[in-house]
Amino acid sequence: MRKFFKYAAIFFAIIILVGVVILEMASRSATETFNAAMQEQTMLKGNITVEEISANLKGEVVFENLLWKDERGGTILEIPEGSFKVRLWDVITNDFKSTTIQKLSLRGANISVHLDENMQVDFIRHSQDFGKVNDSMKKDSDDWEEKVSRANKTEEELKEIGERRRRLQQSKIEKGWKNFEIEGHPLNLALNLEDCQIEVLYKERHYLLRGVSFETEIDTGNEMTLKLHTGTFGGTMIGRGMDINGGVDFKAEIPQCNLLISFMEVDPSSLGFGLNLHDKMTLYARFTGPITQPVGNGTVRMDELHLPGIDFKNVAGSIYYENALVDFKNVTADVYGGKLDAHGDYNIDTRYYNIYGHGDKLKAYIALPNSGLHCDVDLNITIQSKGNARETITSGDFVSGNGRYSILAFKSLSGKFKNEYKDLSFYDVNIDLGNYKLSTDAFSILDGKLHFDPIKVVDKDGNVVSTYKQ
Repeated sequence: MRKFFKYAAIFFAIIILVGVVILEMASRSATETFNAAMQEQTMLKGNITVEEISANLKGEVVFENLLWKDERGGTILEIPEGSFKVRLWDVITNDFKSTTIQKLSLRGANISVHLDENMQVDFIRHSQDFGKVNDSMKKDSDDWEEKVSRANKTEEELKEIGERRRRLQQSKIEKGWKNFEIEGHPLNLALNLEDCQIEVLYKERHYLLRGVSFETEIDTGNEMTLKLHTGTFGGTMIGRGMDINGGVDFKAEIPQCNLLISFMEVDPSSLGFGLNLHDKMTLYARFTGPITQPVGNGTVRMDELHLPGIDFKNVAGSIYYENALVDFKNVTADVYGGKLDAHGDYNIDTRYYNIYGHGDKLKAYIALPNSGLHCDVDLNITIQSKGNARETITSGDFVSGNGRYSILAFKSLSGKFKNEYKDLSFYDVNIDLGNYKLSTDAFSILDGKLHFDPIKVVDKDGNVVSTYKQ
């Protein structure tokens, strides 16, 4: 046994010595060695080169100006500087594989990735919009509305168009190049990104992320944990910043996710909430379930929300997302000096949305500043939109307490209303004066001026005392 341990110690000492010599030689000609190794590997397709690279005896490697081009010469990845740590035994035995790299850090990298329906990653060449985060407010020339008219189509037809569009987009991307061959190449890697710019394509969506910081521990045979923070982002969704924390369990047949995601100051118009709707909203949501089709629960907040015919402040509520449908629940808001409780839904495919609410103690003089009407109003309101201001209808009914119209005092005011684009009208209006009641079939306020049908003065017995015409 003593001889065995003696020879074993000598053997391992020789192995370590050989490893040291290999690393020392590699560090002297690391750039040539690395570039040659990249020509032989099969996991990443295309041509990968670095300008400078150095290694130490701990298996730590530092490099500068890494460039990865696809087989057609398009740029896939640019990394000004980075580092990684390798498994020493793989270096010693010259057995390089996908798990050889244990840690990887990238700084200032420009990265474009595509995620398929199973969330498999492929690295792709940069799109024409890469680096244009600040210009992402401009309408994308490839927007589907430029190719598919929404005019005169039913809600079911728009849903079918949305689903078909996703299928076509997915098919188009899958026919492209596969530059990252993950099958048969498990990963066990700690990855860190600092101040990177990333472009992500997923289904029909296109995201441009600036100032990305990303930390993750990836074990494709077990699970992945991740932490991500970005600066401004654009593309399909436009906003000030994004945070993602959580993980993915790879042990199930379909990987399961548990991710807490926050989107800061998102522009609703980038999601298709009608025309010229740029009131910023912040969303927090936890997504769980199959990573290919997760379900989200969270909250939404907006300081202001301006919809045709009505203005909201301090909007807050709960959201639920599944299969392209967003449900809004327990929403509260300040409206014209009063309070509103509401719920609703928004369909990502059709861009249709519905809001149903009840308001208490709304101030008529705030809602209608040039009408001469002063009273507190309770109302029921419904907002139904086909995705743009011209096809948005606001309707409901209302009842007030004591108030006055100009110099006319009344005990209550009730009726119904409807707002189509810029045309606000009231009908079935009744004004209780105590001994008398005033009623009219309709009146409207256009550009702050009151227009009404003949007003009837009715006594307690229901008899018409007089009629007043405008």
